Amino acid sequence: MWAEKYRPKRLDEIAGQEEVVNRIKGFVKGKTIPNLLLWGQKGTGKTSFVYALANELYGSYDENVMLIETADFVEQRKKWLSEDKRFKFFYDEQKSAIDIFKEIIREYAALRPINAPFKLLFFNSADLLPGNAQQALRRVIERSNKTCRFIFSTTRPAGVIPAVRSRCLNLHFTPLDKSDALDALIKSIAEGEGLKLTEGGLKTLREYARGDAGAAINMLEAAATTTRAKTKTIDAIGIENVVQNAFFQRNKVEELIDSACAGRYKDVRAGLEILIRDEKIGGKEILVEIHEALRRKMKISEMAMGGEEEQNLVKRFARIVLYEGEADLKLCNSLNSIIHLEEMMTHFFFFKLLEKV
Repeated sequence: MWAEKYRPKRLDEIAGQEEVVNRIKGFVKGKTIPNLLLWGQKGTGKTSFVYALANELYGSYDENVMLIETADFVEQRKKWLSEDKRFKFFYDEQKSAIDIFKEIIREYAALRPINAPFKLLFFNSADLLPGNAQQALRRVIERSNKTCRFIFSTTRPAGVIPAVRSRCLNLHFTPLDKSDALDALIKSIAEGEGLKLTEGGLKTLREYARGDAGAAINMLEAAATTTRAKTKTIDAIGIENVVQNAFFQRNKVEELIDSACAGRYKDVRAGLEILIRDEKIGGKEILVEIHEALRRKMKISEMAMGGEEEQNLVKRFARIVLYEGEADLKLCNSLNSIIHLEEMMTHFFFFKLLEKV
């Protein structure tokens, strides 16, 4: 996997996040860091930052670092706790998942590290943690400052309670497509693999990646496996051929919107169940894909419209955004994302919001 092969080993290798790196360098030089909240859109280097930080503090990503994939815990609860070998001594069938989880965090944070001044406890997608678990973390952070540092990574900082945010140094990871960082990264990987990436191929890859470095690298790797062995040239067509199969999530959302606009509610329900229950994709991620798909449809339609017709299109899209906002709020504390997404999408047909779109 190229994403792992080219993952930064040092902080200076993190692409497009010079401000973040410069802020943390002084701490690393003194072999200490504060608790951290890393926030920014997907694929901006938050996880790579933690790996590189661990390498600089400990010389490797070792036993002094524990990664908690919060999404796995929230989705599977006791099943995840019982199957993870790290937690076998804590698992108790008689206790709730939250109680076991709290005990694990307290014990890990309190234990002294091996040949290091402190350990790192890294929560990926921290905004998914239930509120009571976050409240418990607040107290653990205060009590274990001598033995552990907490790092929270999220695309939605508002999902982390203020009591936790205020105890962390907040670091914003800016989108890579707002600068030349993504292009430079992809070009360097292509060069390292002996590939010729055309300007058209780079542009197409950039459009599909939306600033997500991980997605861009995976697309480039997939395209490289199908390109002709002699030329090793990757152009726009090569990227397009890859994304037709690779972007299952995006294509499925396009189908959902078409079904909703046609009033095929059974198809909408079935599509949501596939994405959420089978593919394990979060409701928030699906909502973002829906929004982006609607924006693309709107742009295409605007090109063929003008005057009053275009103004009506803008008004319909504004109403769509209102429904998206309501769904986004409901998803924050929802136990069943399907209900709220399905409710939102029924409006697409009922109010004819996407007529001529």
